[in-house]
Amino acid sequence: MACLDLQLERLMKLKRYDPNRLQINKKRYYVSDDLPNVDPGVVLPSVTTVASATAPIGKTMALINWRKRVGDAEANRRTRNAVERGNWLHGVLEDQFNGEDIEVHFDQFPQYIPYYASIESFLERIDEPQLVESAIAWFCPSRQIGYAGTFDMLATMTDGSYALLDWKTSYKEKPDYQLADYRMQLGAYAQAIEQMYDIEIDQAHCAISIYDPDKGEGQEAQIVSLDGTELIAQAGIMAQKTQQFFDDHYPGGSPFTLAVDKGA
Repeated sequence: MACLDLQLERLMKLKRYDPNRLQINKKRYYVSDDLPNVDPGVVLPSVTTVASATAPIGKTMALINWRKRVGDAEANRRTRNAVERGNWLHGVLEDQFNGEDIEVHFDQFPQYIPYYASIESFLERIDEPQLVESAIAWFCPSRQIGYAGTFDMLATMTDGSYALLDWKTSYKEKPDYQLADYRMQLGAYAQAIEQMYDIEIDQAHCAISIYDPDKGEGQEAQIVSLDGTELIAQAGIMAQKTQQFFDDHYPGGSPFTLAVDKGA
């Protein structure tokens, strides 16, 4: 019990960090400003950049074949829709847990309401958010590699536990083989949070809101859950892929820095 109380005390003192993003050759990077575990100005790849650049050739070919099958116009339409509905859902949830009126979101974009309905029952399991939409990073000084990202939420749950949470949207339920990146992302974020805040993440959940607007069909959100052991395993996979990314994309395999202007 004492250990849990200490964890909760630390959670109440967590500092949120604004992301400082940078695009290089159409890849997303983060520039460290005041992150406690990374020197100022260090440029690190995002979690999604590492995952994409180190993806198996089969996954890359599957995306290429999908685009050929549906055509560029349809592929672009679905991609835009995915970005828009994802941003909308994130905005709704952030306002909801900040005590804001979310009806304005429903009034402005009624076509996205089914995505909220899909995830609504899972939201009942959340007691209180502790940190929302914060930039984080993991860095290994001995290997001189690292990554950064922005996680969705760290929250205490109604059962008294606390968990890392991630929100996704989809046209349909995803088969297990398509969930590898989601699991790795949870492991990567958990590893970064533990390093930055000196707390342990025992569980993580990726809630995938499901609705097909073309068919007008939706269902209960698909929940991908990882316990502490699984998070450690996924963090190890992420570390390996990060090493591969640095070997392939960083001069000398080492991070570089940019001048950080702190102002007068």
